Amino acid sequence: MTDALSAERADLSPSATAEWRLWTWVVATAIHLFEVILDRFRTEMDEVADKITPGTVRWYVEQCYRFQNGHELLFDDRTAQLYYAVDDPAARIIDVVAVTETKEKLSIKVAKRDAQNRIVPLSSDELHNFTGYIDAIKFAGIETTTVSTNADQVRYELEVFYDPAVPVTTVRDRVLDALDAFRSERDFNSTLYRQKFIAAAMTPDGVVTVDLKSMERKSAGMEEFAPVGVADELDAGYFDYTDDCSLTFTSIKASRS
Repeated sequence: MTDALSAERADLSPSATAEWRLWTWVVATAIHLFEVILDRFRTEMDEVADKITPGTVRWYVEQCYRFQNGHELLFDDRTAQLYYAVDDPAARIIDVVAVTETKEKLSIKVAKRDAQNRIVPLSSDELHNFTGYIDAIKFAGIETTTVSTNADQVRYELEVFYDPAVPVTTVRDRVLDALDAFRSERDFNSTLYRQKFIAAAMTPDGVVTVDLKSMERKSAGMEEFAPVGVADELDAGYFDYTDDCSLTFTSIKASRS
């Protein structure tokens, strides 16, 4: 912009602090901010469209969260939509959803939280009601399976290298909180990623780096623990850590710029 203006107007001051240069910067900044806002708006609209487009995997996930246990689904003749007569947040028991798609069917794995905020499977009656709900809302010709079972068990051996300027007790609490948040992510998509686990452990302030020495998983149908690869599908769609996980801390001086 400055080059174009300089070429068109020979009478403009060549000073780097000239007023016209300031106004040029203001206009350029405003244009850039507007473009950034448009990009964010487009991203948000794409996300909303993905959620509300019927039949997509994301749509099924959203419908699972809307399930109200113990409530009857009604049919609106005007809109041809299924709905609940009463919006009852307390009856929306689904808290974890993992929907995976194959050529043959959709596998829908769900779980809830108990009074202690632990992720647990649905009761037999709740699963029966939820399965009926999915059968009612699903698209014709789509085969679905609903699963709600005990969590896969995950154990790890993790060494955390931390900045000695931060108390080790503080780092330990932060790392445990971060790993627990990773475990209870809402949109888990039924897959455990080894690298994302490492990234979660690296997140807390005071952590310099980590060394994941081992990570193993065991589901209800497995007799022994098996090493977790790059990405392992969870049979239950969610997991819990075992009591024998190993978490050690080693101080290491962090470089500071």
